[in-house]
Amino acid sequence: MGQLALGFRSLLIKAGIFFVMAGLLAWALGGTLFPRNLNFSGVGNIYWKASIGGDIDGMQWSLMQGDQVLTSGHWQTVVGPVMLENSTWSATGNAGQWSFLKVTGTAVEEISSPPVEVLEALFPNVK
Repeated sequence: MGQLALGFRSLLIKAGIFFVMAGLLAWALGGTLFPRNLNFSGVGNIYWKASIGGDIDGMQWSLMQGDQVLTSGHWQTVVGPVMLENSTWSATGNAGQWSFLKVTGTAVEEISSPPVEVLEALFPNVK
């Protein structure tokens, strides 16, 4: 075996050990080496999907209707969706500021002050 072949073999062994150790560390910390999506329960066919990893911005939330993305962003927290009077409502929060989303059909509308019954449905424990 030539010196070049021995060098490549050594490099492959070191790369293999690196990926095994990185995978074990990611697993131990509850993460992953590769990006993944998490789907959360919703109302009807509207649900939240979180995309984790693979991007410097971190976690991205997407409000989905079936396989179609209605809206997405890098919010710290999301609430909902809840169904009230043929509309689906959700809330997104960032740094203590809440935005409210009303989904009717495939249209998403941002509402600054939703009705009281929507607030009670989204935040049932807040009085």
